[in-house]
Amino acid sequence: MESEEEFRKHSDVTIATIRSTAKRDSAMRILMFLNDNSDACNITEISDGLDMDWGTCKNSITKLVESGFLSPEEDRMDGRTKYFRIADKKAVEKANDYYRIRQAKLKQEEEEKRNPKVAPTEVEEVG
Repeated sequence: MESEEEFRKHSDVTIATIRSTAKRDSAMRILMFLNDNSDACNITEISDGLDMDWGTCKNSITKLVESGFLSPEEDRMDGRTKYFRIADKKAVEKANDYYRIRQAKLKQEEEEKRNPKVAPTEVEEVG
């Protein structure tokens, strides 16, 4: 991972915003979907592609636009429709790094809950 100082030279999205976004599964799913998709997509295409509630998708997209991850594009044929694409690839990559670290940590914690390590007990010899 590049240093925060190096990252700031190439991105307008703050590290705090990236870390906060990496904790939101719906936001991260949208970012990964759009990052994998070369075309801009509208809310319906994104929500259908992710099998996500339309309202949840819309709210997450609004926050992602406000924070600088996504940029909206007007449909010139139909002004009611907006399309969205990644605005800051570096920020998305950094968020994805934090997200993967977080997911691994959560998985490890869940595994530890299911299989707690029991300290060995001393056994008295009978004899």
